[in-house]
Amino acid sequence: MDTPPPPAAEIVDGLLEQRHGDAVVLTLHAPERRNALSPELRLRLRARLQGALEADDVRAVVLTGAQGTFSAGGDVRQMAERPSPALARQRLQVLHDIVRAIVGGPKPVIAAVEGQAYGAGFSLAAACDHVIAGDGASFCAVFGRIGLVADCGLLWTLPQRAGWGATRDLLLTARVVHTAEAASLGLVDRVVPAGGALQAALDHAAAYAAIGPLALAATKSALARRPASLDDALAIEADLQAALRVSEDHREACDAFLSKRRATMVGR
Repeated sequence: MDTPPPPAAEIVDGLLEQRHGDAVVLTLHAPERRNALSPELRLRLRARLQGALEADDVRAVVLTGAQGTFSAGGDVRQMAERPSPALARQRLQVLHDIVRAIVGGPKPVIAAVEGQAYGAGFSLAAACDHVIAGDGASFCAVFGRIGLVADCGLLWTLPQRAGWGATRDLLLTARVVHTAEAASLGLVDRVVPAGGALQAALDHAAAYAAIGPLALAATKSALARRPASLDDALAIEADLQAALRVSEDHREACDAFLSKRRATMVGR
């Protein structure tokens, strides 16, 4: 039920990039490995994600997986090679760059999850601003089963979505969570019929078009900083709001409101 790529689409290092209006869809496309995050795929994903976030004509990014699976996480075959600690850190740093871009980048990132989102795949989905899952999707912080600690920011993102109690349970048991429970825990923001996650994500991406790009970027930046107190929040607000008040987008939005027309905000 996955939407097939157009004939001209090119899959490079396990990643397919497609344009849908104002949104860019990045598809993890290594189905023979259940879209595992090989070193090559990590590098490609980082480059294409950063490119999409920096493009003036992109309003949102959708992250999904090919052929009914989001991602099985890290490539266990590559892990079995037992890299040096330095190489392991280098490979993990690429994933850290990706998570930082998703969480703190200037544009919304939506996860469209079908099938399994395990390990680092779970972490990538949890880092996204909005998670849409096809019915039958499952999530698992599988790290402990292979003798590892949760990575790719899951120690930070999971408590925010599911709370500390559920986080402890999911990380310490590495149990599989299916769609209904995932939604009840807050791991998933919306459940749609199986095979419909990508289209639902594209429909949701259209909602961001009415929001000023600078405002979106500022909001994501503020949320990523996670103010620890009211005073922290007010300080962040003062800095960001002062800059936005003198932006061309704010002036355009005010003029449009007074003229009873739709604003055209372009990120200036």
